[in-house]
Amino acid sequence: MRTITPESIVSDLRYLQLLSRSFPTIADASTEIINLEAILNLPKGTEHFLTDIHGEYEAFQHVLKNASGR
Repeated sequence: MRTITPESIVSDLRYLQLLSRSFPTIADASTEIINLEAILNLPKGTEHFLTDIHGEYEAFQHVLKNASGR
């Protein structure tokens, strides 16, 4: 647990003043928090890895040109 000191209050106040420029109301800040949490809970995108193509230029180009992984 964090100890509350005058320095920590000043530090928190500076941070909150900066945040208030983007989110002037509690409703705005709450909406942004909800949106960010929703984004974090989205499924992870598909990753496509190609390794050891050893001169398979045509096959590699086929994969790239067909936008695999989109």
